[in-house]
Amino acid sequence: MGATRMNKAHGITKENLLASLPAVLANDDNMAALASAVAEVLAARVGEIERVSIYSQIDRLPNELLDILANDFKVDWWDANYTLEEKRRTLKDSWNVHRRLGTKAAVVLAISAIYPDTQVSEWWEYGGKPYHFKLLIDATYEDVDPVRHQRVIDRVDFYKNLRSVLDEVEYYDAGGLATEYFGAACIGCELVDSAAAIRY
Repeated sequence: MGATRMNKAHGITKENLLASLPAVLANDDNMAALASAVAEVLAARVGEIERVSIYSQIDRLPNELLDILANDFKVDWWDANYTLEEKRRTLKDSWNVHRRLGTKAAVVLAISAIYPDTQVSEWWEYGGKPYHFKLLIDATYEDVDPVRHQRVIDRVDFYKNLRSVLDEVEYYDAGGLATEYFGAACIGCELVDSAAAIRY
């Protein structure tokens, strides 16, 4: 009942479409008649309109269609080797990333598609050089390997502003289940286990 009331109040109905018509057009008899005819056709096709909506369907779209949409929406940092979940997160966040490109928020959003709960530590927060930063990545539930690390580096290079410099990437286990912390300098895709100083 509540959903039906909400659809009538905010959905695509003839009345709602006509209510959004500017007064200058509503007061013109010819334009009002045209708007009424168009509104009637649109209101009768709500089911079809919902079927072609893209954003609300991302979590149900197949892998191949996500690749096509990423190309259509110019998600330049797209990686066809992402997992299905990484692709869905990347596509959903791509509009916000495009709007914030070159900012800390864009870096966090983009890397969060690979590793949720990513954080950026600015230079003044850890005593680094001006315009430098570190990535702190929660790898509690995600694997850390050279391929995924290289994806992180590639994405950071794309999203950050030109003057910013990535000092390191630190992978950590938020659950405290592991004692090892991985720090990765931006040198290829080497991972450094800071506990054992082993290079992967």
